[in-house]
Amino acid sequence: MAKKKKAPELTFQQHIADYFVREHKYGMLEQADITDTEHCIAEGNLWSFLVATQADTLKTLHDDYGTDARDEVFKALRKELEHTPLWMLLRHGLKVRGLEFRLFYPKPRSAASAAVEKYAQNRITFRPHFYFGETNQEIDVVLYLNGLPIVALELKHEANQNVHDAVAQFAKRDHARRIFQHPFLFLAADTSDVMAATDPRREENFRWHNMGLTNAPTTPSEYPVEFLYREVLSKEQLLEAL
Repeated sequence: MAKKKKAPELTFQQHIADYFVREHKYGMLEQADITDTEHCIAEGNLWSFLVATQADTLKTLHDDYGTDARDEVFKALRKELEHTPLWMLLRHGLKVRGLEFRLFYPKPRSAASAAVEKYAQNRITFRPHFYFGETNQEIDVVLYLNGLPIVALELKHEANQNVHDAVAQFAKRDHARRIFQHPFLFLAADTSDVMAATDPRREENFRWHNMGLTNAPTTPSEYPVEFLYREVLSKEQLLEAL
């Protein structure tokens, strides 16, 4: 079972979760929303995104496969994930029975384009206290784009541990688990420092990801790493990074 959390760490985590909801308007996922427990996908969210943005293509799939259309999509996704990184599928789209589906829409160059509406349909959600595996191991926060896990975040508070403990925790995990393969970004942070990696398997993979020599909040009453949850993890920057 997960180790018992200390109060300052939980306060820090809660502060970031509240900020996501209040400032970024991110929805909070329930653990039960993550219906594909192997690949850690919130299938309902992805399906809603496809229905909202690609109804015509879905209709074509539905005409051929009827009520199995939804199964065909998730079957194709799981098959692709066996050999293609999730970030590549996000970038290039998913083929389902010869049909092309976009898993997200990047920000369009022109404000007048119909793609603006599609861009607005991208949904970022997050799961605080994300549990996985038979023994309910925990990651502090996982961010999702249209039901797909894109960022994993471990948070520490210097009252007990620091950013290096968060990095060590990532490096010690069972990396055969999909939740350590699918996200394109792994962030380790305490209230003063941030380190980032695209591959969490080794501590050396993590690089400093700070604003300057010393982080400082932009807003009074925020933590020194405010830039992390305010800017780095904003919808705009996450979708830009993809």
